[in-house]
Amino acid sequence: MDEPGLLATVEAKASELFGRRPEPGLLLLADLRHLYRDASGVSLDWEMPAQAAQATRDRELLGLAKRCHPETLRQARWANAKLKEASAQILLS
Repeated sequence: MDEPGLLATVEAKASELFGRRPEPGLLLLADLRHLYRDASGVSLDWEMPAQAAQATRDRELLGLAKRCHPETLRQARWANAKLKEASAQILLS
């Protein structure tokens, strides 16, 4: 769930402090947050069938989860790294 109140507060404070309009940077951060949350949610979506496959000894489903889940984890790590890389620069400029 988004926190528009927090984002609006950060935007207003940054504009007040620096006399700039940082909307594009904040929009980028919001997009990266959405991407990270979506990838994390898909990761959980792969965990559930993997657990069910282990419980039922369904090798085909388990194999599918083992092939696809790492890509989702890679996407979540990428989005998290981009957030860390961009957030300080965007919020402080």
